[in-house]
Amino acid sequence: MIPDYTTVVGLDRKHLVQIGHTWPTWQRHKPAILQRPMIVFYDYQQVNEDEIREVVKHPQLTTVPWPFPPGAQFKGDNTSKWDNPQRNKMLCGFVYVAAKHVKTRYWLKIDCDVVATGRDDWIDPAWFVDSPAIVAHRWAFTKPPNQMDLLDQWAEQNQNKFPVFGGTEPLNLHPKSPESSRLRHRRIISWCGLFHTNFTRLCAAAATVTCEPLNMPCPSQDGFMFYMAKRLGFPIVTADLKKRGWSHWSTMKNVVKYSQRAMENE
Repeated sequence: MIPDYTTVVGLDRKHLVQIGHTWPTWQRHKPAILQRPMIVFYDYQQVNEDEIREVVKHPQLTTVPWPFPPGAQFKGDNTSKWDNPQRNKMLCGFVYVAAKHVKTRYWLKIDCDVVATGRDDWIDPAWFVDSPAIVAHRWAFTKPPNQMDLLDQWAEQNQNKFPVFGGTEPLNLHPKSPESSRLRHRRIISWCGLFHTNFTRLCAAAATVTCEPLNMPCPSQDGFMFYMAKRLGFPIVTADLKKRGWSHWSTMKNVVKYSQRAMENE
């Protein structure tokens, strides 16, 4: 049986433009999304609710301004992709907004540069037999390569603040050499993924007591949540979501191109 879920999307100015192209593909090729609740959290300094509702036509849409309460500072000095405070702000929203506002058993994260290409029955009930913490597209590496090391250090340093780490072991995942640009290992990537809501609340609680307000211990929502599930021994299910009617594009040119192509296909 497919559990109840809520779709969660984060929008700032950049992502509002992207979803303007991809949302019609979700409506056409994944109409089951319209039968489930949807939450859009948005950077209220860049976009407003009226703009969102002009684009995202959903009968059960809830909008949430982010961050709230205002005034939170997000890490990053723009020296690299991983040190971009705007990116960090929006990724933190998936943890904190989902933990607070989702009422269903699971929530579905879809990035705004993801195009739906077909197969509305893409969710496999067998994924949920063991009530996994995460069901997401499989992936084979982490960048930057020291992310899992830093999370090991964070967990070890904060066992007194968050005792659930007691009795657990570090993941000890290290790149093959100091020069490696990535850490190769089996993990998930969350451009499309389902997350257990109670597990998400656990992640939000861990971040709340160990980090700056509304921040995470690393600038990666899926890296943080993968780490939490792996360290605490919660089930993780990986799947090839490209074979289930989703495609992920990292440039605006491809988002436009493949969104148009998807809309041409019945």
